[in-house]
Amino acid sequence: MSEADSIVESGRAAHRQGALDRAAEAYRHALTLDPTHALATAGLGVIALQTGDMAGAVNLLEKAARLAPGNPTIQNNLGNARIAAGDVSGAEAAFDAALAAEPGLTDALYNRAVARQRLRRRNEAEADYRAVLSRDPMRMDAAVNLAAVLREAEDPAAAISVLEAALQDAPPLPDALMALSSLYETVGRVDEAGATLDRLPAGSAQDPQALLVRARIALRRGQAEVGLAALEGLNDGTPAPARRQATYIRGLLLDRQGRYEDAFRAFSDANDLARAGRSDADRLAQSYRDRIAVYRDTLPGVSEHAARLAHSPPPPLPFNLVFFCGFPRSGTTLMEQVLAAHPATLTTGEDSPLHRLYENDDNPGAQKLPFDLLKGLSTDRRDALRAAFAELVSTQLGDCAGRTVIDKLPLNLVELSTIALLFPEARILVAIRDPRDCVLSAFMQPFRLNEAMACLLTPQDASALYADVFDLYRDQKQALPLAVAEYRYEDLIDDFEGTLRRVIDFLGLEWTDDLTRYRDRLAGKYISTPSYMAVSQSLNRRAIGRWQRYEPYLGAALDRLSAHVTGHGYD
Repeated sequence: MSEADSIVESGRAAHRQGALDRAAEAYRHALTLDPTHALATAGLGVIALQTGDMAGAVNLLEKAARLAPGNPTIQNNLGNARIAAGDVSGAEAAFDAALAAEPGLTDALYNRAVARQRLRRRNEAEADYRAVLSRDPMRMDAAVNLAAVLREAEDPAAAISVLEAALQDAPPLPDALMALSSLYETVGRVDEAGATLDRLPAGSAQDPQALLVRARIALRRGQAEVGLAALEGLNDGTPAPARRQATYIRGLLLDRQGRYEDAFRAFSDANDLARAGRSDADRLAQSYRDRIAVYRDTLPGVSEHAARLAHSPPPPLPFNLVFFCGFPRSGTTLMEQVLAAHPATLTTGEDSPLHRLYENDDNPGAQKLPFDLLKGLSTDRRDALRAAFAELVSTQLGDCAGRTVIDKLPLNLVELSTIALLFPEARILVAIRDPRDCVLSAFMQPFRLNEAMACLLTPQDASALYADVFDLYRDQKQALPLAVAEYRYEDLIDDFEGTLRRVIDFLGLEWTDDLTRYRDRLAGKYISTPSYMAVSQSLNRRAIGRWQRYEPYLGAALDRLSAHVTGHGYD
């Protein structure tokens, strides 16, 4: 062992004891004796990572990896540094290298699963987490993360099974208990959710996540006072995302009590917290408004392109295609769950293959999908994009041949120009709901902020978006050769079978009584939209005319919507 090696070993001993300054001094001393010492360089990189110097950590660990390319621990630490620096793809490559050098390195396998989960490669992340658990059933962190992957994939039964099995074999880790209780509540197993929370150790019972689940349980049970009392347990140290969720739930509980002014204030506060958590919220909202303006301005040219392309019909897709649209909170989740009960349909949740097509665009042009299509489209590119779309659908839903695929995303309503160019044979189903209820409900939801959802943070902004969206929809419907049918949410509630039969006829499907038994399918099913609680309940009129309770607080938003209220026949 060289002198530099001995000094590094003393540094690593200090490092294990948490004496970072002494460890760093030893590593630097070793490097004065041997500037190419990989372990000394890596040690400094790990210290940089531990002290928050992400760029320095990546630089040092990349240098160490070049000095000792076969060292799995260095590669694993490099992956951790790259994840911390935001380079998730680079992190995955480092974990791959670590596993190539030492396939049995479970920490690298777990870390690669984390990277793949962040990259939304759920199947690969699931496989890695399951491999970790097969090696070490006590890895509760892997069980919790695997359950999260399965929940995102809308497979709550599997997620619950993972956590139930893990909690049989390992100590009751609070994170696992809270994740399991949240899953139970989401699928309506309310008693089990409460019982699982009761298993938490005393020190975790006041954890923000536990209190949020207790409040949601109380909301389901109609126990508004109990829910509000649970939320009182939150304090100033509660993380911002949990504070936002709590403020939103508080609004719902106050609404149940008929305290509408207080509820409106709570929803406003929740949206203010959402805006504060995204410094780019205003830019996002403006970007979406700009998107609508581009569609509006290019509509005459798109109409001409669609007419030209009609002379060269595309090869047929292997499935029938429906785009199911509306405005957020117009009841699309309810109708989707009903249609999903038909044996000939496959639905996409809100994971729209059309938007996946946009995201996967590798066109070298200056503009990406969909905007490059608005200036003109060759039949070859149209056909290639249709083939790519079909492949995305197949990957997402499996064998779709001969089925009816329902691409459901409410605000695909603004994408009708693209749909007319690429999928002229598609049917467009549009959900209509009283604009006043629609806008109020959208304002009251804790949406994750993206470009569209950033337009819903006040009733005034939400009403402006509603008007822009439906003005564009009216113009597109008139200018483009689209097969469009509308139905009203209120009609579905009041005349469920009659309204549904009209929808089924439009979609070209045969009637089946399975549709009226759709709620049987929802037992234990995860609904990924904010409608998850309402959709699993019996049909009722509670949400119809709700805007009237909040009329004093909606102000100019009602004026902005008046033309559409009349246009949709709600006056």
